[in-house]
Formats: sequence, structure tokens, C-alpha cells
Amino acid sequence: MRALLARHWGLDPGRTAVRPLLVDGAAPLSHTAGLWEADTRGVRRVLKVRLNPDALRPSALYELKEAIGDHCRRAGVPVGEAVPALDGRAGVWCDGTVSELAPRYGGALADPADPTQAAAVVRCGLRLRRALDTVPGPLRDELAGLPLPSLVEVEDWRAALADAARLLTTAERRTDRWSRLAADALRPAVASGPLLDERLTAPGGRPRPPAVIHSDLHPHHFVLVPSAEGPPPGADRAVRAVLDFDNLQTGDPLLDLAWLAEAAGRVAGAVARRRALTAFLGDARRLGLLGPGEETLLMPLLMAHSLPVVVDIAKDILERGDLSPQWPGYFALLSPERRLGVHRCLVAAGRAL
Repeated sequence: MRALLARHWGLDPGRTAVRPLLVDGAAPLSHTAGLWEADTRGVRRVLKVRLNPDALRPSALYELKEAIGDHCRRAGVPVGEAVPALDGRAGVWCDGTVSELAPRYGGALADPADPTQAAAVVRCGLRLRRALDTVPGPLRDELAGLPLPSLVEVEDWRAALADAARLLTTAERRTDRWSRLAADALRPAVASGPLLDERLTAPGGRPRPPAVIHSDLHPHHFVLVPSAEGPPPGADRAVRAVLDFDNLQTGDPLLDLAWLAEAAGRVAGAVARRRALTAFLGDARRLGLLGPGEETLLMPLLMAHSLPVVVDIAKDILERGDLSPQWPGYFALLSPERRLGVHRCLVAAGRAL
């Protein structure tokens, strides 16, 4: 790692300490990349190296990410910036994989979320969504032409639902803690089937032109200014950076809004959660990002998006014997049970507005 940093970023290997990245004492959730913290005389950076060849994107993506990030920053969105290599590139290809260097940020949204912090994440995410809607056409078209990697065995949510029902039967027959963990994730996934069928397969739905989307706006990708520092100058700037545009693509902009609704739904307490989701819905409608009734599509769309991942992890546990210590964290992040609860709150909030 030190040799890579020296060769491509000019960091002195004798003065750069390199260690696996830890967040709150644990490794960040990532099964496709290795993350290391590089500390050079107190300047902390994060080195990301793609370890899973199936997750590699075309080389054009890395410059495209920076161009779209620049566009969003000009719109006032604090998108995290890459540290350019000595040759100016954002992504460095070496030994058949790609590496990126970025500043070391800290300050994630807690779970359960503080209402003020959750509101800051939502407002920042809505600004990002508006900025992505105005990405210049040539950049959008170039992005649309880049293929997406396939990281799961079954990508279609309908097929994943069928697998979930089969796997649940297996998990419930076993008594070990890993099988119980899988069963707890699969049970609400199977229960979500009728909702997904109703909301996502109904004829005559509103056609949504593909837009540039982040597609992975979960709370771990928003870096908050620590409360001890206070917010930086400027109104509503409690979010220091939005990170990880690795899944940047063209698609349904409602997916980004669904992630933001889920962030609001992480607030503890039924009353506070209802207020947070009502505020999200009111702001999204006021900004023209969400039409009346579209809130009923958000959680079904998000569940359909992540259901193949939940099922693939369950297969790792129940069929492949891969008991990664990261699987509980992924199940918690992608919880179908939480999303069903957020859906009920969103439907109620939509009726009240």
C-alpha cells in the first residue's frame, strides 16, 4: 500500500502510516473493496482498492464521477472530492484493479438517528437530487453508455422473492444463530411480496425518464459535522460530504428519494418518526421531486432494489457456508422489516398532506 501511494500520489513511504480503515472500531461495510487509512504527518486519507474484479467499472467512470461531482459542488452540494494522482487521474489502474484516494472524513448518522441530523441528511440529499437532475446531457449520455457490474446471482426481484421463500423454509428448520439471522431477514422479505406486486407491476404507472442517480444514498454515505464543531458557515450545512459515487448510473430518480425517506424513517420514536417523514414528503413535493401519491412507490422500489442482495447473502449463509462478519451489518442496513414500517408511515403522511 505504501509503495502504491508513493508511486501514484507521491506520499513518502517512510512517513506514511497505513492501516485498515476502522469506523467506530469496526470495518466499514464493503465486500467489493479494501479500505485503508493513510496518515502522513497527521494528514489522514482513505485508500480504496477494488478487490472484487466483478465490481470493476469501465475506466471512463472515474473521470466521469469527478465531472458530475464538480457539477454538484457548483450547485452547493458537498460532494466528497478525490485526491488526484500525480498524473491528475482520479482513479489509478494497477495490477488489473483500480485504486482511489480521498480525504478521511468522519461523522456518520447514528442509528437510531438524531432528528436534527436526519433532517440535515434529507435536506442535503434533496439538494443532491436536484443537482443530478441538471447534469448536462453529454455527461448523462456518456454515463448511460457505461455497463453496470452484476454482483449477485439473481438480479430480478421476482426471482429473488421465490428464492427467499425457499431459503426461509431451510433457515427455519435450523437452530444455529446464523440461520436465525437469515430467517429474521427473509421473513419480512417474503412478506413484502404482495406489496411489491401491487406497487411495481400495476399497469399504467407514470413513466419516469432515466436520470443520473447516486443509487446508494444510505446513511453511511453522508458525513456529518461533529456536533462539538458546530455547523460550518452557511445555512443548512451540517453535512460535510456525500460519499461513494461508485454506483453512479442512469435510472429512476425515485430510488435516491427512497433512500432519503428511509434516512428520515431511522428517527427513534413513533411521533418523531412521523414528523420526520412528513417533513421529507413536504419538502420533496415542494421542490417538485415527488408527485402526489408517489410516496407509495418509494419503499417498494427500494426493497426491490436490495432484495436480490439480501437473498444472495442468505444463500452465502445457508448454502455456500460463507459466514462473513459483515453480513449482520448488511442485513441491518437493508432491513425489509424497517422498510415496511417506513412505507406505512409514508402512506399515512401522504394522506395527511
